[in-house]
Amino acid sequence: MLAARTAFALLLASTIATGCDAFDGEGIGPEGGVVVSEDGRMSLEVPAGALDETVEITIEVVQGPEGAASDMYVLEPVGLVLARPAAVVFDYDDQALAGDDAEALTIVAKHEADWAYLADQRVDTEDQTVSASVMALSGVTVVVD
Repeated sequence: MLAARTAFALLLASTIATGCDAFDGEGIGPEGGVVVSEDGRMSLEVPAGALDETVEITIEVVQGPEGAASDMYVLEPVGLVLARPAAVVFDYDDQALAGDDAEALTIVAKHEADWAYLADQRVDTEDQTVSASVMALSGVTVVVD
C-alpha cells in the first residue's frame, strides 16, 4: 500500500509541477489543494477556505534532527497562518519504525526554537501513514514517542 501511495504522490507532484489546469502551477488558493514533497513521502492537504488568496506553498526536505524517524519537511512560507487546519500526512515504512510500534509515531512541528507535538495525531497502519493538523506553516518531522 505504501508503494501505491508513494506512486500516487509522485504523480500528483509531477502534475502540480507541470502546471496542469487543475492546479494552475501558481500555488494554492481559497479552493484548497495538495502540495507533495519532492520525495513523495509527505503531503500538505490544504482545505477550501484555509487561504484568502493564492499562495505559493513549497516543501523543502532537509535532514531531520537527531533521533527523528523522518527527514524534516519545511513548509514554506514559514509562519503563514491558515484560517482552517491543514493536514500534514507522512508515509512511514519499517525503517522509520526501527522496530517500534506504529502507534508510537508522532508528528512534531518547529515553533521558533522549540518543537511542539501536534495535538490530533492519527496513525493509519493499513495505509502506513501518520497525520495531524496544522494551523501555521513550519518545519515538521516524525519522531518515535
